[in-house]
Amino acid sequence: MCDIFMDRVKDKRKLLKEKKPDQVVVEDDHCFAGFDGYKRVIESSDVVLIANAAKFHPLHAMTAIKAGKHVFVEKPHGIDPAGVKLMQRASELAKQKGLCLVSGLHSRYHTGYAETVQRIHDGAIGDVVSIEENFLRGPYGVVERKPGLSEVQWQCSTQYHFRWLSGDDVPQSLVHNLDRSSWVMRNEVPVKCHGLGGRSSMVEPIYGDVFDHHSVVYEHENGVRIYAFCRTTTGCYNNSSSVVLGSKGKADVTRGRISGETNWRWEGKCNPYQREHDVLFAAIR
Repeated sequence: MCDIFMDRVKDKRKLLKEKKPDQVVVEDDHCFAGFDGYKRVIESSDVVLIANAAKFHPLHAMTAIKAGKHVFVEKPHGIDPAGVKLMQRASELAKQKGLCLVSGLHSRYHTGYAETVQRIHDGAIGDVVSIEENFLRGPYGVVERKPGLSEVQWQCSTQYHFRWLSGDDVPQSLVHNLDRSSWVMRNEVPVKCHGLGGRSSMVEPIYGDVFDHHSVVYEHENGVRIYAFCRTTTGCYNNSSSVVLGSKGKADVTRGRISGETNWRWEGKCNPYQREHDVLFAAIR
């Protein structure tokens, strides 16, 4: 296990041991800290799980793939053009090496979402007209700055509040919504977009330099527009949804519902956070 801070490694190890006492075997000599600690994890592992600050996801994934390791990497998979291109090369290298590389965009592993999207593709709501995406909630948890931390250490300890580490809230959080929209649009890439963003209330230094609200409109070649909103302020209306409007009805992807000329509701259960790992290890085996 590795983190930039050893105390966080040991705190997480303790938590995991409490949850899975018979499965966690991480001795002190396999706990690493610092910016280079990831190299030691890769050396020691057959499968590497990358769930740290987004800035490092492409670098750590590529390093693990080069070392011949299977990889689970959380979203986002790049927060700037250089990072996205590096992750693309890592994906190509994984294919060449016959290694498994699984994305933390968990929506693709939710069987209810998958059935809803398939019904959209099969014409249950007619032609897709537009999509509304919402991820509106309070801010990520904030932590007081501990005495003695350098500026870089402080920012890394509260990674979601600094743009260079998280990419801000569109790639960091709204990415799940946009992944579902992309899925509905058969993974076609929008041709253009425009957006707005700013800081309205979460402006104290403890909130870093990220915006507390964004809105982005993506336009596809066929004229379909995706209206996407994310917000991290307190005391406001909250909503997490992916709503697809069609010529013959409406689909609510995250609730597994279709209404209009066709009315349907998914009744199953699925934990996509577990299933993505089940799929990874089944593929490795």
